[in-house]
Amino acid sequence: MYVRLSKIMTKEYFKKILNEALVQVQYEIEANPEIKLNESIYMQLMDIKKRVVEQQIVCSDEEAYKTYSLGVLAIRNFVGEDGNDYPKKLSDIAWGISYYPLMV
Repeated sequence: MYVRLSKIMTKEYFKKILNEALVQVQYEIEANPEIKLNESIYMQLMDIKKRVVEQQIVCSDEEAYKTYSLGVLAIRNFVGEDGNDYPKKLSDIAWGISYYPLMV
């Protein structure tokens, strides 16, 4: 069972969720190469990994919302998939971007 980032707000957990989402989206790209949405998600996740995690660039809520559409994509494209943790992870990653510098 997936535990939301808001319950375990650590950098280590954020990175775990991010890496799991990257594995999932890579699988989705291989399984359904015609769905271009997956490429967009992959590029955003890689950018978050590079800028937020590795380079430790701080983003405000507003900057994160303008730069990354992960949360919106998860809400719009995975409606009715309550048992699927993938959209929850994408939403949590999008939400956690601005909080990452404050996490332990």
